[in-house]
Amino acid sequence: MSEVKSAETVKSLGRAFEIIEYLAKNGEEAGVKQIADNINASMSTVYRQLNTLKDMGYIFQNPNNSKYWLGLRFYMLGNLVKNNLPIVNLMSQQADELAQKYKQTVYIAVPDYTSDFCAQQAIIYKKSYNPIIFRNEAVVGTISPSHSAASGKCMMAYYPESLMKMYHQYPLSRITNRTISDWNVMDRELETIRIRGYALDSEEEEEGKTCIAIPILDSYQNVIASISLSGPTATLLQNPIMEIVNNLKDVGKPIIAEI
Repeated sequence: MSEVKSAETVKSLGRAFEIIEYLAKNGEEAGVKQIADNINASMSTVYRQLNTLKDMGYIFQNPNNSKYWLGLRFYMLGNLVKNNLPIVNLMSQQADELAQKYKQTVYIAVPDYTSDFCAQQAIIYKKSYNPIIFRNEAVVGTISPSHSAASGKCMMAYYPESLMKMYHQYPLSRITNRTISDWNVMDRELETIRIRGYALDSEEEEEGKTCIAIPILDSYQNVIASISLSGPTATLLQNPIMEIVNNLKDVGKPIIAEI
């Protein structure tokens, strides 16, 4: 393959990913012109790419309005990745035992960087022995704001300064009356998390629910994931916080040893 042909292929592949990422961030169907305007490409280029991706099952075209959305092939690949994530495989047994011990819910979350406006987390593992189901109960695949949850805050505490500077340009949304919505207060909270090594949210994400979480860091202090124990405030806090924190650290030992 000539260098010119190779460069064209790379550029075309890049455009395909730009389209996919735009649709994912947009969160709903979009037409050719809308996509083209947002990724600074010609309509003809976007149209060709969409048709190729549609033929491969990665893009779905709504027959009622001719707009495009991510296809079911992404769902299939997402489940394949989810079920074979090394993080989950390494910690699932210990996480299950911890959830069973406290009769609460254990989550494993990872940073989600798809938003330029707010820090987000993605749930990649959930195990619950808690009979109470909360109204906004997260499931595997849920993407939610990080600033209102212990699992998200303990990852934010280790985000690069450049990334946090970008997020500081936008307000922190208030989820409950206890959600931290002031950046000055949040910065102090993140510093506290770095000092003590764990995060706590007391009904900041949902009334009646408390969560305790720890970050999983690599040798360079880059955040990989978080592990949390969540449940009704009244029952979860009957247990000593540091006991829970130490148990969460035990769950994370296999992945820490691996990295």
